[in-house]
Amino acid sequence: MGSITQRERKDKSIGYTAQIRLKQGGKVVYNEVKTFDRRQAAAAWLTKREKELAQPGAHEAAQQRDPTLSEVIDQYIKESRQDIGRTKTQVLHAIKVAPLGGMVCSKIDSAAITRFAQGLGVQPQTVGN
Repeated sequence: MGSITQRERKDKSIGYTAQIRLKQGGKVVYNEVKTFDRRQAAAAWLTKREKELAQPGAHEAAQQRDPTLSEVIDQYIKESRQDIGRTKTQVLHAIKVAPLGGMVCSKIDSAAITRFAQGLGVQPQTVGN
């Protein structure tokens, strides 16, 4: 069962923080918090998220660690069955050292990819790599 807490922000507006905390054996095994501008939105999210977590296997899936993109790239390179060419190696390295490589995979969206591509300062065909 989740809870909703009313909080005052620095700019004196009101925010509603919805929190889901699951315990097993007296220890917190899962915690999720999200803040909304309206109480109704917080309640709707809380209800929806509790239903999702009640599904079989959802609790275990939610507890899995969310890797960064650079960790996923390292795993890809390690598990690749084919030799990786020079161009692909260079592109993967550029992604790893960029701010995009430090982001967790679940937070990467099309806007983040677009910002990364525009920040490269290269020709469009190179961005395509």
